[in-house]
Amino acid sequence: MPASRSHPFLFAAGLVTVGTAAGYAGSKPALAAVIALGALIALSARRLDGWQRVYSVTVVLMLCAASNVEVLTRFSFHARYVAVTALVVWTFVTGTQGRRSLRSLGRPARWLIGGLWAAAALAVCSTAWSVNRMETLQQSIALGLLAALVHAMITRRWADPRVIGKDLGIAYVLLVLCFTASLAYDVLGGENSRTYGGRLQGIFANPNTLSVLCAMSIPVGWSLYRRSQRPLALAGIVPAVVALVLSESRTALLAVAIGGFWVLARSGLGAMVRCVCAVALTVTALQLFGGFGLLRGAEWANGLADRFTAPEGGDVSNGRIFAWQLTLDFWEARPGVGYGYAAGPSLFESTRQSDFFDFQGNSVHNSYLQWVLELGLAGAAVLLLLGLACLVVVFRGNLHGVGSGLVWLVVTGLLVQLTESAMFGTGQPYPYLFWLAVAAALAHTGHVRPAGPRHLRRWGAEVPRPTGPRVGAVRSATAPNRGRGAGRNPVTVHASGAGHAGQPASHPGRRGGPASRGRPANR
Repeated sequence: MPASRSHPFLFAAGLVTVGTAAGYAGSKPALAAVIALGALIALSARRLDGWQRVYSVTVVLMLCAASNVEVLTRFSFHARYVAVTALVVWTFVTGTQGRRSLRSLGRPARWLIGGLWAAAALAVCSTAWSVNRMETLQQSIALGLLAALVHAMITRRWADPRVIGKDLGIAYVLLVLCFTASLAYDVLGGENSRTYGGRLQGIFANPNTLSVLCAMSIPVGWSLYRRSQRPLALAGIVPAVVALVLSESRTALLAVAIGGFWVLARSGLGAMVRCVCAVALTVTALQLFGGFGLLRGAEWANGLADRFTAPEGGDVSNGRIFAWQLTLDFWEARPGVGYGYAAGPSLFESTRQSDFFDFQGNSVHNSYLQWVLELGLAGAAVLLLLGLACLVVVFRGNLHGVGSGLVWLVVTGLLVQLTESAMFGTGQPYPYLFWLAVAAALAHTGHVRPAGPRHLRRWGAEVPRPTGPRVGAVRSATAPNRGRGAGRNPVTVHASGAGHAGQPASHPGRRGGPASRGRPANR
């Protein structure tokens, strides 16, 4: 449709959307905020390509499934998996131009893909001994979709690392809009914005979901700033930081701080000195202008301080240490294969009814312990393989461009899951965003090796660019043969760089090849 004809339709759609949101603003502010958010996403989607539109819909459905709006939760329950399936198929089908084979990937990238596929296969096998077979089977299929998506992104979409920043930016914008809607919902006095002891949850199901997503968004915002050098990219960090503080999540706050410190430590002494000076200037300014007095009198600051000191649930960990001890007791009964993937909540519910399990939650609140509980030592081996891929990012990830934010995100994500069980919870937005960030970090670091013959990749030589007149799909060029028999066999170089009528145009390591310049012929 021409742009001149589309404006009336857009105007009419905007009026309908504004009217609908205004109608719900009084009775259901959260639903009104989500409607306005959807309208904004629909308008901005005109600037995206096909894959990015499917990706945006997938992220939105994942966020809807994590919300406290019942109608959105019901609608997105099955639709999110349909969207993930469509995204996987789209990525495999449309990413054939620059695709990479598994053999062309570096070891850490193969560890990541192989570990996720092994996790999905083991989860499917655990259906045979699960305490809730139907739940295990359904979630195993979802875990397989996650493995397929990461596989497709590394070997297809992100084979060209230049698109990583824009793809991350889409998820970043959607998350920031949700954080802003959560803060607005709370300011408007939404009845479901603080149902967990005064902690902010906004339009999300609970404060922990909000805090985990905020902790992921802050490093992504920094990545986009490093990529574009535009201060506007940092603007989205403001609502994320505010929502994170108001959610009063201790682990998320500490994880973000430790992750940022780790990136500073890897960046060198100069970066650390600049950061320390900035912090010292900020503290001095607060002291001179009475900022600390205002903080001591603020309700949110006192609530946050109580979260670090008050013994809720019997101890400072809010009962998590007790839950971890009972988890180890459960694991000792089935140490080899566990109780079945995603069957932990059913196990807790059944033992709670028999008065054996006193912890009121349905989660271990530790991704690593819950994975070992559900899949035993077999799952621990898979977890070790995935952990090695993550540690490569942590210790050797590229810090240039978007890389510093990706390393920050991976460190933060690994620490957050010490008290949360969302790393493999495939019905939530966190695992998709986290594992895609690990894949992006490996692709950005260079563990997705460039395409080309193996001997060219080995010595870092470039495939010679074809020159001369182009005939159909083939260019012809006469490349001199400077070795034995020079001047006798001209070589026709195809667009792929391969030659005929003699030896190939480029043979690194052989005397006379273009790649031998600047390097001794004999190794």
